[in-house]
Amino acid sequence: MLTEQEKSKIALEEQYRNEISKAIQTKSKIDLIETITKILQGLAIVVGIWATYFAYKKANDDRRAQELEYMRQTAKEFRKTFYEMQLQYYAEAAEATGTLSTEKIGTTDYINAKKNFNRLFWGRLSIVEESTVEARMVKFKKLLELYEQKNSKISQESLQQASLSLAHDASKYTINVWLDSAERKYYNR
Repeated sequence: MLTEQEKSKIALEEQYRNEISKAIQTKSKIDLIETITKILQGLAIVVGIWATYFAYKKANDDRRAQELEYMRQTAKEFRKTFYEMQLQYYAEAAEATGTLSTEKIGTTDYINAKKNFNRLFWGRLSIVEESTVEARMVKFKKLLELYEQKNSKISQESLQQASLSLAHDASKYTINVWLDSAERKYYNR
């Protein structure tokens, strides 16, 4: 049998083991809480980085979309100005060729129309004209030169047809540029 002292020693050892076990269990719980806290902090950092990246990407995409829209608007305004100028010059060319093809050589209207035609032909019309209108202008100029020669075989009616062809081609081109397909059907020739 055990003596009281041995029993007391065993009881103290048992108590000591229980205290150490409790201390270890408490430390394990604290470590577990610390580990969970560190994991949550890591997740919060990852979520924060992702949210920051997403916000940056969205802001960057929005900025690019705004820049693209601005460029589209600028290009549209430029085209509008260009087409307005083109239409004005086409109208002036049609008026000049119409006058040249209907007036008698040497009249004041004829001389003024020829000046306007030559100014358009050699100058500002060449900045904006498309190839079909350009070809019609060249054809009209050649016919006009032949028409103005003595004993010409070119009739005034030939000039009128060339003038009309120029006006129609300028009209077709302008309609195709300015009107959408639904509206174009009213102007088919």
